[in-house]
Amino acid sequence: MKGEELRTQREAKGLSQSEFAVWLNGRLQRRYDKQKISRWENDAERIPAAVDALMTREIAGPEPERLGGPALVVVVANQKGGCAKTVSAVNIASALALKGYSTMLIDCDPQANATQHLGIDSYTMETEGKTLYYVMHGDLELDDILVTVPESGLRVAPSSIRLAETEVELGKEAGGDFIMKEKIAAAKRSFDFIVIDTPPNIGELTKNAMVAAHTAIIPCQTEKFSLLGMAFLLENVAKIRRRMNTALGVLGIVPTIFKQRERNDREVLEQILEQYGPHLRVFDPVPKASVYAQATSVGRAAVEAMPDVAGAAVYRDVASALVEERTARIKEVDRVA
Repeated sequence: MKGEELRTQREAKGLSQSEFAVWLNGRLQRRYDKQKISRWENDAERIPAAVDALMTREIAGPEPERLGGPALVVVVANQKGGCAKTVSAVNIASALALKGYSTMLIDCDPQANATQHLGIDSYTMETEGKTLYYVMHGDLELDDILVTVPESGLRVAPSSIRLAETEVELGKEAGGDFIMKEKIAAAKRSFDFIVIDTPPNIGELTKNAMVAAHTAIIPCQTEKFSLLGMAFLLENVAKIRRRMNTALGVLGIVPTIFKQRERNDREVLEQILEQYGPHLRVFDPVPKASVYAQATSVGRAAVEAMPDVAGAAVYRDVASALVEERTARIKEVDRVA
């Protein structure tokens, strides 16, 4: 989108540059000002992808889904490490933000990989007392710790190693399984999507995320050990659904780190499709690519920094499926109401 097009749309809304900044901030959870709008309209500065996406959607006309709540809460889980779980969570959340949706990524892993992946220093956040640990313990609200990723506008609730203490404490606290759900209640009214990255285990933090979520995404590396753990993970999802969260579903499986030339990878992918394809959506595989590690090292999401990288289209497909899921759930709520 060019600056002249943006100006035309702003004027069609009857808004000044200052008023337009307020309108954008309300839709995208940003902090734009009049000067920023002016630079965009004069082509002195590139229009952010999230703004471009939102205005493109405005041109297309009214959509069935609503922006600015209620949020669809998504848990990204797999008890096996090294399956690109965090890479998947970061890129799916970033893809949603780049589409113009108000999106929060909660790093619920004490290793803080998602936090670091997006260029946020977990050590500094911990020393300032602004990590998820302090939210889970009631000292702060989510709004108090959120960090905005400049490139995509994604809002991140950072983690730190101290969150490991919470893993032990949750099991001892009455109603401990529902603390995450309680903490995100207010945010669900203003965000479109809340994506939760979990630890590589089925512990108390992962359980909390599942209790709070509407749907789960399961990244699964195309190797046999990951496949073996899949049944165990789905059993736990089923238990959570029966006992604590009847709304929890599974959006689908994302095969990851796929090597087309390796026979073992091709065989495992076939097994995933044969075993789970009839019951669950299996997305196209995300190929193994060094660019994902490179993106991590520079604190960027690959879908934002290198949108044409192999596998980025898969993460955008997952984001589109989440948009469809949110729309369907909103329609169902409206129908019942």
